[in-house]
Amino acid sequence: MSLLPQVTKKKRLALLLAVGFLVLLIAGGLVWRTQHQPESFDALVQKLAVDTLKEDPETQLFFGVENEKGIQWDPTKLTDLSDADYEQLNEESNDLLEKLNDYDAAKLSPEDKLTYDILKWDLSVAQPLIKYWNLNTNDYLSLTIFPPYFANNYPIRNQADAENYIVALNGFSDKVAHIIGRIQDRREKGIVPASEFLKEMLTSYENLRSTQPEETILYSLFAEKLAALKLDPSEEGKLEQELAQTLADHVLASYGKLADVIKNDLMKQAPVGQGIWIQPGGNEYYNARLKLAISTDLSPQEVHEIAKRKVEEIVKELRSGALGQAQTAAATKLLTGDKLLQALNSSLSDATPYLSDWFEEEFIPDHPVDVRAYSALFASAGGMYIPLSIDGDRDGRFVIPLENPTSEEMVKMLALHEGIPGHHFQFSIQYDSPTIPLIRKITMSSGYVEGWAVYMESLCAEKGLLDRNTVLNRLLANSLGTVIDTGIHGLKWTREQANEYLVSVIGTTSDALIDSVIAYPGLNASYAIGSEQFKSLREKAESELGERFDIKAFHSVLLRNGNMPFPVLEQQVNQYIKSAK
Repeated sequence: MSLLPQVTKKKRLALLLAVGFLVLLIAGGLVWRTQHQPESFDALVQKLAVDTLKEDPETQLFFGVENEKGIQWDPTKLTDLSDADYEQLNEESNDLLEKLNDYDAAKLSPEDKLTYDILKWDLSVAQPLIKYWNLNTNDYLSLTIFPPYFANNYPIRNQADAENYIVALNGFSDKVAHIIGRIQDRREKGIVPASEFLKEMLTSYENLRSTQPEETILYSLFAEKLAALKLDPSEEGKLEQELAQTLADHVLASYGKLADVIKNDLMKQAPVGQGIWIQPGGNEYYNARLKLAISTDLSPQEVHEIAKRKVEEIVKELRSGALGQAQTAAATKLLTGDKLLQALNSSLSDATPYLSDWFEEEFIPDHPVDVRAYSALFASAGGMYIPLSIDGDRDGRFVIPLENPTSEEMVKMLALHEGIPGHHFQFSIQYDSPTIPLIRKITMSSGYVEGWAVYMESLCAEKGLLDRNTVLNRLLANSLGTVIDTGIHGLKWTREQANEYLVSVIGTTSDALIDSVIAYPGLNASYAIGSEQFKSLREKAESELGERFDIKAFHSVLLRNGNMPFPVLEQQVNQYIKSAK
């Protein structure tokens, strides 16, 4: 048995959304500030949600709220926030938080008080991220994940939609030009992302530059949707030809320009092997980013110690063989292609009968999750879950490259983590709920979302749906990453100190893991600390309730109000414990 976790390039969406949508949430306050205060708290939060979304066509598509009252989706536009938008965020976020504090929370209904608590926590933690926005790498990341999300989410219901899809993509070159302008402005101020991060972005952009338009997911999904319209073949061919030209001239060429900026300009100044603390305001930015990533108020030092204890616990269990499971690593079956796709779908089907053991019937949603292959172009990103739409018109989709050999046990774990009972299950419940206001449906607590999916992995292992050692090894990877993350970014560890720590606990170094940690501050912690929070809440409820503990009722408490920061969720669990005694 190897205790060195396989380092894969995980999906980056969770952290991106957590930071990006909270920034949009604050941006929504810009409009609210100039108008009269709504008459009720309900009206306030609805207006805040609409103002958050209405200038952002890509996010409208992501959530499927383009038809929400007060939102006018422009099908010909892409999201392109200006420098002025970012510059105002720091000033206006304080004003928004003050206005929220004007409400007498004690007089709010329980549901409104919950919304109040969630928004107040999120906004308070997000303020330093706005103040030091120049340190954020969301511009790069949003471009990396743009193709699969835009291609999947854009509705093509008729010929006009198909034409507008092409028009919108014609604006991609302007979008990238503005991002390059911001990047160069930051470079002149001496603010450049870590070399480890830029190398990953450079690889993605170079791959895109060298790809033929017809091989991109932006083309393949368009062609699939277009074929379903059964247009005249000549008209269909004309649209496909126009899209191919647009992709070549405006999309793929723009990725090439950004790759050149990274290679010729940024890499010359990029720090190597350094935590984000080296940047101006880096300490404050990291503290806030970590809190958003883990959805708790824990400090980097506290997270560091928790993760170290978790590593010791997992290593001890793996080495002791306490589970009595035979080590089958040598006989691990690797899957690719159709066999991989079939195994993913089979795993989702295998989990379905167990849902009634864990959840009350009213909380078991009836939303399919579509498992699809997607372009090898994005193979380095690994699989990713694209949520169903809030309006219910679009199913959730798990997309994964099929050419990368993946172990059978890892395939099972991916299916359950991304699909049912993981992300797809949790988001389905949240989006279906009529009592959760829109503003809470469009914000995400990363620690909760990723923690829930990892917690479900452990639950599936208890039932034999997953191999316990496989689950432990992946959690070990995230826990090791969290120790190194807080070490390098929070405690100013060097690369040498990080490798010394790895050798002390697993007997080997891992420059790949350290590179990933430097590139994506806080990412591993959302998985490791998030799952640990769920585990702690369950242990608390079981300890205090004894025989009165009901796993189904407990999970209802965790799920019925959607994702939220753990300090707020703990209040919900405490109320459940009190009422169940």
